[in-house]
Amino acid sequence: MDRQGVYSSSWPIAEASEDQQQLMVSTPQLCTHRKTVASLKVFTIVMLHSWRQRRKEVRELQDMVQRLQDNSMKTKNQLHVYGTLVRVEEKRNRELQIKLKQSTMSIDQVRSSCESLVNSVRDLTTEKIRLQTDLDQRSQKYDDLEKMSNNTKRLLSTAYMEQSYLQKQLISEQRIRRKLQEEKEQLIQEVVLAESREAKYRQVRDWYQHQLDEKKECIHIMRRRMALLEEKLRDIKDALVSSVTPSIGHKPQTNDGINFMQIRKDF
Repeated sequence: MDRQGVYSSSWPIAEASEDQQQLMVSTPQLCTHRKTVASLKVFTIVMLHSWRQRRKEVRELQDMVQRLQDNSMKTKNQLHVYGTLVRVEEKRNRELQIKLKQSTMSIDQVRSSCESLVNSVRDLTTEKIRLQTDLDQRSQKYDDLEKMSNNTKRLLSTAYMEQSYLQKQLISEQRIRRKLQEEKEQLIQEVVLAESREAKYRQVRDWYQHQLDEKKECIHIMRRRMALLEEKLRDIKDALVSSVTPSIGHKPQTNDGINFMQIRKDF
């Protein structure tokens, strides 16, 4: 733009000097000079146009170079950023690979632990089934033992009642025996007294002898009954002892004890 202004301002000066020259030179020279000036004008115009064109192109090239430099700087910055990101991603990738290996190892450990837990659960289930079976068996044994205990308690209560009854019977028989013994002694005394008066009291002696024989027979019978009662009492005591301590795992035999009602009927 500065050069164009210079050429524009110098153009009137060239025309003024040209008029002066026309006055000084001759006509042929003037024609030649005009041609030269015209050629110079054309050349100058062409050069000026070319220079303007070149200057425009130079500016465009400068702008392009500036844009390219800016793009290059941006590209360098992007490459630097991309390189940094790549290094960060590579580092992160290495860390992720390490974490992946650790996760794989952890998964293997968890799988092993799960397999161990599955085996433990299977063993515990088997043990639970076995314990449940054992518990059922023991519950059945407990029920059997409870039934046997209740039966034994009933037998023991019955035996105690029968023992009390037989003891009362024994006491009663002992009282009767003592009474008969006293009567026997009294009869013996009466017999002795009667024998001293045999002539006078023969009939009375015979009567008393008969009574004495009857009393002796009663005493003999009572002794046998007392001996039988004592034997029955011993059997009852033995049966009570055996029923209180029965063998484990065997049910008590209710038919092996003493039939106390039969004893009552015997007496």
